[in-house]
Amino acid sequence: MTKPTVSVLLLTWNSRDVVGAALTSIWAQSCPPDEVIVVDNASTDGTPEMVEEIAGGRARLVLLTRNLGYSGGFNQALRLAGGDFLLLLNPDVRLDPDFIEQALPGFDDPRVGIVAGLLLRPDRRTVDSSGLFLARSRKTLDRGFASPLDESRDRAGPVLSACGAAPFYRRAMIEDIADGQEFFDSGYFAFREDLEVGWRAWRAGWKAVCRPEAVAIHLRSGGASRGRLGLAFARPPALTAHIIKNRHLSLLRHDRLGSLLLDLPWWLPREIAYFGACLLLRPQVLVEIWQYRSLLARAWRQRKHDRRRRGQWGVWSDRVPARGLWKVEGESP
Repeated sequence: MTKPTVSVLLLTWNSRDVVGAALTSIWAQSCPPDEVIVVDNASTDGTPEMVEEIAGGRARLVLLTRNLGYSGGFNQALRLAGGDFLLLLNPDVRLDPDFIEQALPGFDDPRVGIVAGLLLRPDRRTVDSSGLFLARSRKTLDRGFASPLDESRDRAGPVLSACGAAPFYRRAMIEDIADGQEFFDSGYFAFREDLEVGWRAWRAGWKAVCRPEAVAIHLRSGGASRGRLGLAFARPPALTAHIIKNRHLSLLRHDRLGSLLLDLPWWLPREIAYFGACLLLRPQVLVEIWQYRSLLARAWRQRKHDRRRRGQWGVWSDRVPARGLWKVEGESP
């Protein structure tokens, strides 16, 4: 039987101060990857030179002439990668030496297309993410985010998707659910694309699981404060606009009116609070969002196309995955 191959794809943008530790952790793996590809999103701080110095020919470095964001940058990397399984990394992630070895058994079930590891903060006691879920408010939930590690919560089992800092994907799933040449929707640029591909994969009949034995440290930009209005509003207006815009693109493509009506008490107050805060405190965010209005029409076309899609596991589901927090042991989220 042919041994499955693993590609590690690292995306950088002005990451000189953190990329060295990420690369070192890749090459320290007990199950070494078959290839390492670094795609740089037009850094101006010397990141490419740092990568070349540390890599010493052990990684393929691809230099983009402009910043394509998370979605565009990783789409470029995925087109170049040859592995059966692909681990995507942000430069502020440090893998434990056995991360790949511990994560790969999650793919033993041929229907599993996404494996999420256990991401911890640098103190190794605080959780960053043990898988993504969808709240009834349609908020993307990183299970355990900023909470003490709890083995009864941050356990192995089904999730909806994996945090974009270190998702592990099966190539067959990527090819099955890609939109033409794109796996990540380039219209997202950055943020929420990890939840969207998980939702898309779920509709196509694929599974996502958490393997908490696969541990990595995620700095998450040094643990930026969430602020009174949440982490989204602690970011520059252009990035906050992407967060809000991408949320609605996902809902337009994948959600159902009946489900939204059932969950109205959860999502409507959040919508009012978000847009009210933008209008009163950060109107520039609304100006930024308006620039992307053409993407709504594209999401609607994708929705109509999805209704006719048939993949490896049959016709795509038109249902909505369970909302709310993870359930008791043995139940799907």
